[in-house]
Formats: sequence, C-alpha cells, structure tokens
Amino acid sequence: MRFKYIAFLLAAYVLVACDANLNSNNDPHFDNEGHLLLDTTDNPTMELQQPSRIKFYVEVSGSMNGFFRPNIGTDFKTDVWQIMSYYSAIAQDVAILTNGGSIGERLSLNVYRQKMNTGAFVSSASTKVPIMLQSIIEDLNTDENEVAILISDMKYSPVGASAPDVLLKQYSIDVSKLFAEYGKAVALICATSSFADKKGNIVCEASPYYYIVIGNPAQVAEMRNGISILLQDKDHFIDNIETGMNYGKTCYSFGVPLNCWQLDNVNPTFCGFDPSSNDTCTIRLKIHLENYRWLIADKYIIAQCLNAKCLYGSEVYIGDIAIDINNKDQRQIKRSAVATVELKLTNMATESDVIEWQLNIPDSDISLFAPYIENVLDENDITKSYSVFDFIQGMFHGGVLNSILKPNYILVSQNS
Repeated sequence: MRFKYIAFLLAAYVLVACDANLNSNNDPHFDNEGHLLLDTTDNPTMELQQPSRIKFYVEVSGSMNGFFRPNIGTDFKTDVWQIMSYYSAIAQDVAILTNGGSIGERLSLNVYRQKMNTGAFVSSASTKVPIMLQSIIEDLNTDENEVAILISDMKYSPVGASAPDVLLKQYSIDVSKLFAEYGKAVALICATSSFADKKGNIVCEASPYYYIVIGNPAQVAEMRNGISILLQDKDHFIDNIETGMNYGKTCYSFGVPLNCWQLDNVNPTFCGFDPSSNDTCTIRLKIHLENYRWLIADKYIIAQCLNAKCLYGSEVYIGDIAIDINNKDQRQIKRSAVATVELKLTNMATESDVIEWQLNIPDSDISLFAPYIENVLDENDITKSYSVFDFIQGMFHGGVLNSILKPNYILVSQNS
C-alpha cells in the first residue's frame, strides 16, 4: 500500500513537472517556465528627449523669395513662426546663412519674425547646401544635446562656382561624406507652402520646402515628431525621412489573446493553447511606433515591414491590423502611435512553438516625397525641389545608416 502511494506521488510530480515546462522545445530564448532570457548585448529602447537647446538656421537664397514676399501671409511664414514660438523656451535666436553658406547674423526670434514678415530676406543669392550644412555642424554641440534645425528649400544651385555642373553631379557624394564624418542623426521633413511672385500674387499653393534636424538620435526623433505634428495640424506636412538613428529595442506590449492566456505582464509567453477546441491561437501584438519615421504608421506599410515565422514547424500569419495615433497629450505635443497586429498561430507541430518577429523600418522609401523630388529638370520649378533627390541619396549612400532592429520572440505553449 505504501509503495502504491509513493508511486502515485511520483507520477503526480512528473505530471506537474511536465506541465510546468512551457518551453518544450528548449528554445534558447526562454527558460522552461516561460521567462524570456534577456540578451545583454541589446541596446535599450530609445527614449525620446527634448533637446537642451535648439539652434534655428534659415536660408535666404533667391529661390526662397516667394515665401518671404513683404507683407504677404504665406503658409511658410505662419508655420515657421508657430514652430519657433512653440519651442521658444529652448531656442534663443535664429541664425541667417550668408550668400557663401556660412553663418551670418543671429537674430532674436521677434526680430527674425519682423524681418521675415516685411520681406527683409528677399535675396538674389544662390543656395550652397554642402557649405551650409558644414557650417551648421561645426556650430553644434551635441555633447550638450543641442539640435540644429535648418529651414530651406534645399535647391542646390552652385551658380558662379567653378564647374557648377560637375559640382551638382557630385552633390550626393559630398552629402554622404559630410554625414559619415559627422556620425550623428539627420532627419529631413518635407512641408508645403503658398508661394508669391514679385507682385504679391500667390502663384503656387503647395511649393515644397524642408526642415533638416541634426543632432543626437533621441533629440532628433523628438523634434521630428514635434515639427511634423505642427505642420500636419495645418495640412502642410508631406513626409519625414531619417538616417543615423539608433532605435535600440522595439517597444511592444500585448492585448487580450484568443484561445490562450498571457503568462504575466512581463514575459511574451502564452499558455493553455488548446488546438482541439480551436486550431488557431491569436496573439494581439501592440507595436509602439512613435520612435520611427511616420510612414510606418500605416497598416498597409507595416504589413509589408513586419516579418513573422514559427521556429518549430507551426504556421503563423498576420491577421487584422489597426493603427491608433494620438499627437497630443493634455494639449502638449506628444506623439503616440500603436499598431495592434493579430499574429495567428495554427497547425501547431509540437507542444510549444516560438514566433520570431522583426520590424523593418522603411528607411529609404520616398514614395510620399516622389511628386516633389523626382524627374525635376528645371530649378525654377516652384512646384518641385530641384536636387533634393540627390540629397536624399547622399543621406543613405555611404553615410551613417539607421540601426537594424533585432528579432523578438513570443512563446506559445499548450501547457499551463
């Protein structure tokens, strides 16, 4: 009798021990109890931070005149002043770039506004973008988390230079070399504005111009969001693109699953999947997107950028995707963008399986920029941006690229 009792206890112990092994395949990313084993080589998730100081720079070449016409209320004037005003607590002045591309006079925000409104910046100078950028980078102290913001139409036209055609063809190489030597983050934000002729007549309702944000990644991403939000509020935002970003880990959480339950609120582990009652287990993955360029916050784009596979023979496919975006927090600018993605696991091959998923940022997708930057033959075309395509090529060809996001793992087990 005593022997039977001991045998019963032993069998019960074995049964409990088996049930406790959620990781039946001994996957190296989890322990047997379903706890995610941390990778000490991973970077933490990038935390967005406001810069300690913003340095504004405005280019005043001849191609910008339509934005600066005296006493004409262009969208450019309204939007630039709104952005400067919003960040005035950490922006002391505005630097005007000279004809040669170097930094000229520095104006207080109010003096800049007065000169901008009265047409004091109407000019006949050409745009020397590489020199402008070099001057700005040399003026910036990223050790103190300063951020530079250049406002320009970015039309590189080396008029009067020796061999201007050759310089233009080498433009993307010069940009690439400059950013590679700098080694920090750069974001390009495209906006549109009304544009006036010499008589003050609005001759284009959507002429493109740009904000270039330069600095450390966390501050550049914060300012990319803030400027884009203010522009979008006026329906003048087109898109943003960036390079030199170190995003760290992907930030994610989970919604309520179907046909299983989450082990706890810490680990990406789901237990109790019963294929006999329903052969599909649905994990609602919530991916936080505010750290990334805005293009990815679209359900069709993220469906292309998200890769998911099972490591032990089961099948997984992407179901419904919903995007929730909020750009305000108690009237303050603060972006929140969450994609809720249904990962549907079916045809489970073993007692447990691991979903490996990875988010690929569409770094060089210029589809929203394209109407303004592609096939531009005339630098005087105010509906397009001459040479900006070459600038973007320089951002990514040989420069400092964005970090690749590492894979993430979800354990799904029939045990509990």
